[in-house]
Amino acid sequence: MIDVTLGRPRRLRAVRFAFASVALAWALGAATAHAQGSAAAREDSATEAEARTESDASGDAPAPCPRWRRRLAPVVSLLAGPVVHGAGSLTGCHRLTGRRLGIAQGVGFGMILLGGGGLALTGAARRTVAPFAMVGAVGVGSFLISWLADVYAAITDGKARGRPGPNAPWELRLGYRYVHDPHFDHGSFLNAGIGAWLGEQRLFAEVDVALDANTQRARVGYARRLLGGTGRGSSLDLTAAATYQRFGGDGFSSLSGELSVGGRVDLAAVGSALVGSFVEGTLGLGIQGIGYEASGGGVGQDGHGLLLMRLGWGLYLGRYGEVLLAYDHRRDGLEGGLSIDSVAAGNLGFLELTGRGFFEAAPRWGIAGSVTYGSAWIVGLSLLHRAAPREDHDAR
Repeated sequence: MIDVTLGRPRRLRAVRFAFASVALAWALGAATAHAQGSAAAREDSATEAEARTESDASGDAPAPCPRWRRRLAPVVSLLAGPVVHGAGSLTGCHRLTGRRLGIAQGVGFGMILLGGGGLALTGAARRTVAPFAMVGAVGVGSFLISWLADVYAAITDGKARGRPGPNAPWELRLGYRYVHDPHFDHGSFLNAGIGAWLGEQRLFAEVDVALDANTQRARVGYARRLLGGTGRGSSLDLTAAATYQRFGGDGFSSLSGELSVGGRVDLAAVGSALVGSFVEGTLGLGIQGIGYEASGGGVGQDGHGLLLMRLGWGLYLGRYGEVLLAYDHRRDGLEGGLSIDSVAAGNLGFLELTGRGFFEAAPRWGIAGSVTYGSAWIVGLSLLHRAAPREDHDAR
């Protein structure tokens, strides 16, 4: 965690302008992904028939179910769902989905009690605050995701069209990010990235360069697919990465290395009513070194360990688009960590909403947008270009 208080606050009008820009981007992305999803839905009719057959066998089939119950299910999920997760699914006759979401709620609530209770009993002691805060954060994530999934299941009734499609052999990204951070002078960033699949291995790199300050960030990494195909469906990856950051105007830089295990699970495996949605999770460890230009000692002058954790819930848009809401526990990037007035202050990461989609008329081109909230607000919009996606049957 970097704690620097140099710089001047940004004006609120710049933030308003950034939010207006990303709102427009989201509207364009949603329209694009929806159009693509309509085309993909026609291709997936056989898959849906198979899913219905599996649903009947699992006891989670919505039929026979009175029409009034299906219409009532979304209302129940919004009113009673925050208290009893799975209530909307049960009302809509998705019994298995409802029961499993209720179990997820109980597990999440137990982790909240464990993490929050641990922080209170130890007085947020330095040696235990990080693991207790992480347990509590995972509990909050599980609690919220189980409710969001119930609302989703009640509204879609297992008829969502989104499916995980194959990844492209390579993809390029070029975009703009606006960072509003009261501790630093930087604001506008040029962002570029590249990713490529080599069999079950993936190489990736990205860079952020400030256009109005002497701030740069570069990240490179390697990922190995351990389970699942090379598509966007259920999978497990082992990832190693390194990140370099330089804050030239403030006279310091950092270098970090990390190793993590992360994966994605299609929630159709939990219940047929959740088809078209997924959860992501990552756990890992890292180390960060910090150096100060005034002393000229390099990035080894200060150092500390990093506890990495990420948990998110998302939706597929067609076969190549998606939206993801996630909590990331790290605090060493441009985003910083959430500032809250509690014993967990300084030990929480950031929230992030991302989305991406490709144009139906030009399927190799697309757009991506993001909104991030930590100690800084970040909004971004990028243009995507990729190779023609390869058909990967394991993606399903």
